[in-house]
Amino acid sequence: MATAEIRTDIPQFLPVAGHHQPAPFYLTADMFGGVPVQVAGGPVDHLVGKPVADPHRHDVAEIYFLVSPNPGGARIEVTVEDETHELSSPALLRVPAGAEHRFVTLEAEPGSYCFGILLGDAA
Repeated sequence: MATAEIRTDIPQFLPVAGHHQPAPFYLTADMFGGVPVQVAGGPVDHLVGKPVADPHRHDVAEIYFLVSPNPGGARIEVTVEDETHELSSPALLRVPAGAEHRFVTLEAEPGSYCFGILLGDAA
């Protein structure tokens, strides 16, 4: 019979190339016997106007997931290669593997979050 697995040692703060500080990961590739996805991120209301990373790349595709308590309660600017996009919550944006990217929070009400979902085990 299968047994449920529980992890309470989250977030795990791990270094990510280009980021100014270790990023909080809520799911890593080594958890649960190895999963093909990682999830990092957290609240963004304290990050308005403050980039958390320099332009950087990942070896795997990444999906940004922006949410807030109210529609439009958070806005981020994401630059992928030479193209800039403005996302308003709720929104998803896929960054291809190897593409240089960076995001800046433009506006965020309390309770707004942005998560980077890395589709693989490379941070």
